[in-house]
Amino acid sequence: MNDDKIRFDGYASGEIAVHRLTGRMPELQRRYGLWIINCSTAGTSPAGSFRNCPVRLFEFYSLSHLISGGGRGWIENGRETDLTPGQAVVIAPGDRNRYGGSDTLPYVEDAVRFCGPAADMMRNAGVISSGIYNLGGVRRLLPLIELAQDPSADAQINANIALQKLLVDLYNEHRRRNTLTPMEELVAEIKSRPDHWWTVEELAEFCNLSTDQLRRNFLRHTGMRPKRYLEELKLRQAAELLVSSPLPIAVVAAKFGYADPYHFSRRFKNLTGVSPERYRREYPGGLADMNQLPSMNSHSPAS
Repeated sequence: MNDDKIRFDGYASGEIAVHRLTGRMPELQRRYGLWIINCSTAGTSPAGSFRNCPVRLFEFYSLSHLISGGGRGWIENGRETDLTPGQAVVIAPGDRNRYGGSDTLPYVEDAVRFCGPAADMMRNAGVISSGIYNLGGVRRLLPLIELAQDPSADAQINANIALQKLLVDLYNEHRRRNTLTPMEELVAEIKSRPDHWWTVEELAEFCNLSTDQLRRNFLRHTGMRPKRYLEELKLRQAAELLVSSPLPIAVVAAKFGYADPYHFSRRFKNLTGVSPERYRREYPGGLADMNQLPSMNSHSPAS
C-alpha cells in the first residue's frame, strides 16, 4: 500500500499500526464528495502474512477482493476467520483489523482505498460497514480500477459511480444472505465454491449443528444426503460448462475439484450414461437435455 497519499506509521510491539491519509483530495473529488485514493491489482501478501500482521487501523476506507490464494482475517468485535477467493474484506476508518495470507497460501487481492463525505454518509446509513462479504469469483474491481487510473473528469466521475454501485451491491447481497435460513445459506455457499469438496464436518460447522443434525436437516431441505448432493451438483454444473465452453475436459474437471480427469469421466458417465466427450457432442441443449436424465445411481457416495 505504498503511496504518496497514504503513510504507514511504524509501531512498537503491541501497539496499533496506523495507516494515515496524508494526500489532499483533488477539487473534482471534493465537489463530488468521494475520492478513490489509490488502487492495486493482484497485489500479493505472502503465505504467513496474517500471522505477522499487527493490529492496525486505517484513516480511510479499504475494499479488498481476494482473487486467489487464501487468507485469514480479523475485524474488531469479531473472531478470526478463514478467507477464500471470492470474498471481500471491507474496512471502515478507525476499525481495528488484521488480514493477510494463511499459513500455506498467499493473499492475492484487487483493492481500492477511498474516502470522502459521500462514503461517510453511506457508512452512517449502514450501507458501508467493516466486515467480510461475498463478492464472487469475477474480478469486479478491474473495470472500476481502469476508470480510476484515467485522470479525465468523466472517468473519475464514472469510477466514483461504479464504486458506489458496487458498495450498494455488497450491502444488498449481505442483507439477502442474512434473510436466508442456515440451510439455504449453506447451499448458497456450496454453489459458490464448486471446486471444494466439503466434508460433513465442515457442513455441520457452517450451520453450527452436529453431524447427525446436519444430515437430517440437509436431507429434509434437499431430498438428498450431503455427499450425493455435492457430487451431483458438481457434475451437473460441469455438464453445463462442457456444452457452453471449449475448455479441455481436464480443465473442466479441475474447476469442480476433480484432480484426476479419468475419475471425473467415470463419475460423469455414472450420472449421465455417457462420457464427457460424448455428452459435449450429443447434448448441445445443456441442462435442458440434462434434466431428462435420471439422478445418480443409488450406489453413489452418501453420508
